[in-house]
Amino acid sequence: MAEFNSVITTVTGIENRLGAVILAEIRNIHAFDNPAQLQAFAGLDSSIYQSGQIDLAGRMIKRGSPHLR
Repeated sequence: MAEFNSVITTVTGIENRLGAVILAEIRNIHAFDNPAQLQAFAGLDSSIYQSGQIDLAGRMIKRGSPHLR
């Protein structure tokens, strides 16, 4: 397998193959204005329950790419 050279592989636990998968799923990192948009795209944001005056954050929603989760 050819070497994959990206700054993402400097993160502990992310090597060449996983780094390539992450970048392939994201496609264009510049399409996201902030980290929260990337988090939502990956399906890593939590669900929100609102009723009257109650606002609760729930479990992680499972939308988006399963490869990024």
